[in-house]
Amino acid sequence: MTIIKIIDTFTFYGLDVVLLAVLTAICVQIFKITFLKKIQKKLLTFLPFTVGAIFYAVYAALVNWSLSYLLTDYVSVLEHGVSVGSVATLLYVLYEQFVRDKTTSSATEGVISTLIEGFVPTDKIESVAKEIAEAIERDVTGNGALKAAEILSDNSEEEISPRDLELLSKLIIETLAHINTKP
Repeated sequence: MTIIKIIDTFTFYGLDVVLLAVLTAICVQIFKITFLKKIQKKLLTFLPFTVGAIFYAVYAALVNWSLSYLLTDYVSVLEHGVSVGSVATLLYVLYEQFVRDKTTSSATEGVISTLIEGFVPTDKIESVAKEIAEAIERDVTGNGALKAAEILSDNSEEEISPRDLELLSKLIIETLAHINTKP
């Protein structure tokens, strides 16, 4: 797709789609952080498109002062709604790649983040990894695995068995020990 086709697409759909996409991206992030924390990540993929279609339908009904417009031109409403969701997804990806500062975490936190992924909600991974790293760093008793298991238990996404928590926390300690030792 050439740049001309991309520009033509945005001029065809208009500024209203872009503004609704910004609103959609913001709302989707708020939804993810608040009441959709426990939902499967695969289902969240469709959330921007669903919210975008709903926002565009409301917008179209308000602009045309008619709910019957939604029924007569439903193809156009759905097409524009999916476009809103697509632009919202594009905005989120641009934010994640270019704006959000991910360099603040240490190598230890990066390793922990990788190991706890899937056990902790996506929006909490960085903060939990930082908390575990700090707890292990402060631990002078050699019980870092117990503290890590406690933190994981408090922040786990699903019901994780105590045995799995113990194994995961020991895996974190062992991995960090092997990374930090020089051969």
